[in-house]
Amino acid sequence: MQARFFARAVIARQPHTFIRVGLDMNNVDVRSSNDCVGIQCGTDRITACRATKTMLGGTKYQYAAVSLADRDLCDALSELIASLGVSKTTLPILAAIPTDECYFATRPIASGAANASPRVLLRESLRSSATRLDQMTIDVIYWQPDRRNVAGIAAAPTERVDAIRAAVAENGHSLQRLEPAASSLIGVAPEHEGRDRRGGMTTRVFLGDARLLAVMSKGGQPIHWQTLPLPAGDEATGIVSAVRALETAATACGLDRTPDIVVIHGREKLRTLIDQQWLHDNLPGDFRWIDSPMSSDKDVARAMADRFLSGEDEGLDFIRAHRDPLQLRRVVPYKEIVAYVVAASVLAGSLWLRVADVRNQHTRMISDAPPMVADGTNPKTERDQLNARATSISQFLDDRIQWSAVIDEVTHTLPQGVRLTDIRGSARMAQKRKKQTKTTPITMVLRGECALDEDGAMPSTLNGLADSMRSIDRIADHFDHVELADVRRTRSQDTGVAGAEFSLVFTTKD
Repeated sequence: MQARFFARAVIARQPHTFIRVGLDMNNVDVRSSNDCVGIQCGTDRITACRATKTMLGGTKYQYAAVSLADRDLCDALSELIASLGVSKTTLPILAAIPTDECYFATRPIASGAANASPRVLLRESLRSSATRLDQMTIDVIYWQPDRRNVAGIAAAPTERVDAIRAAVAENGHSLQRLEPAASSLIGVAPEHEGRDRRGGMTTRVFLGDARLLAVMSKGGQPIHWQTLPLPAGDEATGIVSAVRALETAATACGLDRTPDIVVIHGREKLRTLIDQQWLHDNLPGDFRWIDSPMSSDKDVARAMADRFLSGEDEGLDFIRAHRDPLQLRRVVPYKEIVAYVVAASVLAGSLWLRVADVRNQHTRMISDAPPMVADGTNPKTERDQLNARATSISQFLDDRIQWSAVIDEVTHTLPQGVRLTDIRGSARMAQKRKKQTKTTPITMVLRGECALDEDGAMPSTLNGLADSMRSIDRIADHFDHVELADVRRTRSQDTGVAGAEFSLVFTTKD
């Protein structure tokens, strides 16, 4: 229906002749500007939003509107810009044409169809040979929202496009973009949600006072849209009907599936009046309602300005052919490159100063170090003495027993009911007797006690206690002999309980 309505409107429209004054102003590149004006060019009213970035990183907005009743578009635009406090400085203008005045469709294409001209694609989409395509401005975007490649085709009357371009140029400003109003709302909608929502396929419903805009999109790129009436008092039914109408059009747009996420934008007060549970039951998948943007001229104008200030340069544009040639400074992130170069320079300077400081310290240490051989003698004797000392220390460390580790393993190996009462040890010592030197071995003596069996006999665990100790790795590494000695019966003076005492003797070879 939208295609037939648009085709009849274009056929009925007669060609007009325009006096274009200063149209070259549309080619001025002002992408680095922090001040811009977004406008919604309606048939009876122009609404504008001036967005200015502040020193603190925020954005300041000013709004204005001018009626077009029996007035020239150029004069109305001049009054509108003056009411925003714009000086004679050239400002970038971002314009939107009402959605109902534009044609838009997404169609699947074959692999070689990307070379087809926009007019051929539009004629195939309209399915009408009587449409005067020479009176239409067409823009086509090739992309892939799902598995198949598609072409997004947008068209608007050339008369309308040229009138807006001429009005902006005659006022001394630069028209940077001209697109359908629906496209601008779709482009900023993901920014009002979480980051996990920005790249997914979504069904959106932008609410207005009496109409709604229903959209299927992926990220900020439109797939299909429809404008429908919003019945007062029965808005919930209108929303559900619009979403189902989009689902019907999904296959014709080249989609193999419909979005699982539904987001409603605008009309915050209406949210409390609608049965939310009923919406959840009748809308597919995940459902959300956020406050902005809504389908209004004011929000369209602000969306145009916000997209420009954020550097967003993708999407539909009816003046794409009139843009200045793409320059390197528009695609290279020179600000980030400068910041990285400055950071790298600061880091390199810090490292250079640090290296210089280390070199100075090294030189100072060498100059302050005492000379090892100042008299010119041979250092071999001193080297041999140092080697002898190192060998002695190494042998001492090799023979040293880590007593704490040995005792720890012995206590864990003792049978249940046996406890240690005394620990004694002696190191290797050399004794001279009658002109002979005798070396006593390393010895460790562990005294312990245990309870007797129920029949009063010595516990059987003592028989294999010495063998258990020999199986310990640390004992085997340091001691050659383990003997059980001094086994005798005892009786506790405090409790009168009979028991047994014993000694474990650990010795090395002589």
